[in-house]
Amino acid sequence: MPTRAGTPSDLMRVGDKITIRVSGTPDPSNIAEIQIPQSGDITVDLLSGTFHAAGRSPADLAADISAAYRDQKIYTNATVVVLPEERYINVGGDVRQPSRVIFTADSTVMSAINASGGFDEYANRRQVRVIRGSQVFNVDCVKAASDPGADPQVFPGDQIYVPRTIL
Repeated sequence: MPTRAGTPSDLMRVGDKITIRVSGTPDPSNIAEIQIPQSGDITVDLLSGTFHAAGRSPADLAADISAAYRDQKIYTNATVVVLPEERYINVGGDVRQPSRVIFTADSTVMSAINASGGFDEYANRRQVRVIRGSQVFNVDCVKAASDPGADPQVFPGDQIYVPRTIL
């Protein structure tokens, strides 16, 4: 099935936990909690076949599941909602409260650091490291504080590490 356009942060990934709620059926407690496996494909109760979830938006997947219930003549008026579990960004090093920060679509390096209490007095604000999978890049947060264009967006699973200045 074609995937609707979405930003990378909106799309579900392998390992994400999702809740599928089906209403408008004789079974009012039709809820499934699923972790998207390595294959990216999930199965749904009563339906034959699999649904590719990884790389798709929750709304797109919900529409396909709802259509499958109708096409397979299981439920005619099923309303399907797919709810992804919260995702996090990890912030550590020389910040006041190293922590996992809840990801939002507008999360940036500076907003994640601020959500962790901000820099402590020993932080090297010019060499903040962002780790995204096997990619690592540095951000100059002194520049980012005065130029929003220099404050990059972060994504779920990113790790932000604020090193200590050399005294």
